Amino acid sequence: MNLKDLTPEQVQKYFETRLHGQAFTPSGKNLMARCPFHEDSKASLSLNFRMGVWNCHAGCGGGGLRDFEKKFSGCDDQTALANIAEIVGLPQLHLAGAKPEAVYQYKDEAGRIVLEVLRYSGKRFVQRKPDGKGGYEYKLGEMRKPLYNLPAVITANHVVLVEGEKDADRVNSLGLDRHDKSGFTRLAGTTNVGGAGKWKPEYSSYLTGKTVVILPDNDQLGEAHAKTVAASVFPCAHSVRIVRLPGLPPKGDVSVYLDMHTPEELLAEIKRAPLWKPAEPQLLIPAPKFDATASEEIEWLVRGVIQIGANGFICSNPKTGKSWLGVDLALSLALGVPWVDFLISRRAKVALVTREDNPALTKWRLRHILRGKGKEMSDLGDWLWVNSREQSPEFRLDRPEQLTEMVGELKRVKPEFLILDVFNVLHVADENDNTEMRGVLEQLNVIQREVGCSICVLHHFTKQAEGSLTLRLRGSSAIAGWAEFLVGIAKTGGDRDPRKMEFELKAAMQPEPVYFKINSDDLGAGVRIERADPPQSFGTGESKSPRRRPDDLLQ
Repeated sequence: MNLKDLTPEQVQKYFETRLHGQAFTPSGKNLMARCPFHEDSKASLSLNFRMGVWNCHAGCGGGGLRDFEKKFSGCDDQTALANIAEIVGLPQLHLAGAKPEAVYQYKDEAGRIVLEVLRYSGKRFVQRKPDGKGGYEYKLGEMRKPLYNLPAVITANHVVLVEGEKDADRVNSLGLDRHDKSGFTRLAGTTNVGGAGKWKPEYSSYLTGKTVVILPDNDQLGEAHAKTVAASVFPCAHSVRIVRLPGLPPKGDVSVYLDMHTPEELLAEIKRAPLWKPAEPQLLIPAPKFDATASEEIEWLVRGVIQIGANGFICSNPKTGKSWLGVDLALSLALGVPWVDFLISRRAKVALVTREDNPALTKWRLRHILRGKGKEMSDLGDWLWVNSREQSPEFRLDRPEQLTEMVGELKRVKPEFLILDVFNVLHVADENDNTEMRGVLEQLNVIQREVGCSICVLHHFTKQAEGSLTLRLRGSSAIAGWAEFLVGIAKTGGDRDPRKMEFELKAAMQPEPVYFKINSDDLGAGVRIERADPPQSFGTGESKSPRRRPDDLLQ
């Protein structure tokens, strides 16, 4: 079988079978789905049915169908091809002229042989069924596949589930019920066709009222399979145990264990294993337990303004200096030096995603603000990472494939603080629609959950000149509701006049407004964003509510 000859429909059938009927999300020429090789809370798996290829943006790998099947089933090339052929409905490749090492017969409830699995050297497997004429068919189609050793399973009190027919036969040969005097009777070892990852929910009904023991292979796929089977049989079984046999090498199984141990030792491990039950969700916990992990003091990243782990906005009208301030914040955090008039608690790794400005302008700002701080690019090391249109022409939060790719990069870099400039070019949703904005903001939450970083987004004000920062923030109320801090910037006159920085915080009382200037010397040696005195026209009318002086924050 040449995999290149498969039609897009056959490729689609393969992936639909392996991904348990997931609904695929279109993304350009590809489709996105949840990856089965890691705990994927967001679709990370990109599929192309026309090309027959896949790629996990979270780092699990990629390739063709054979690569996927080998990784999914933990098998060799020939077995992968046979499995693919079976799924897409093509005649399986049986090894002409070769003698199988073993033939495993699957029987139905009445003891009739309905399926055989042939094992060849190199762990190659081929499945066939009787054709009713004394021969066999290798094209199985959608036939029902029973549990191995099903007649014995039906009459057993105790069932041991393993990952292969060879292991099941080994367990059945031990006569464990003869080695035990405490009622371990009528025992049957079994497996499902294909081993790990191939369990079907309908198998569970055959284990109703039985004591079930699951012996997983010592690998990631075996562990996942054991948990899937346990969850499936738990509602109907008398009891369930997952027995992780000690001393197994990687990919080792119960047969490997029995090469080194006695049946009595296996029986002792089974009895020693705790009863399995599903994890109980704890959606509500006592207040003292909730409070136990609380810090006595607020942990600040930017003292008095940005709490560690908080999300928020730097906002202003266009051409007011928010991009300057965003780059200056990125550099101050990465260098561990004060930002305008606020102490940086410690050095922090930062990622700056700038989508609005030309990359050349961003580079110019970085170089000149660095010089204004008396620093060189080499002083940054790997504390500041940058993405501009030069690295990716487009990045939108509401494009799943672009978000997945960016999340993967951020997880690689592991920043503590992410700056996104500017909000309106990061999506195509209607900013005045609460429903659409909640969808975009949820993508920001995905970044925070997956990466573990604080997020600061640069955004615009409405044309409304008065009122709180929350009221002046452009867009629906969902945007302001998402923010835990707001930093607002306003001009007080011309470009050479001071600019006003105001604050709204959820974590604490906001500091007094700060006035700053963007200064540069005539020689172009550097740009300094530094505190300035307020102009006379801004000297009255300030709020009389108690606030902390920003210069106290540097003490």
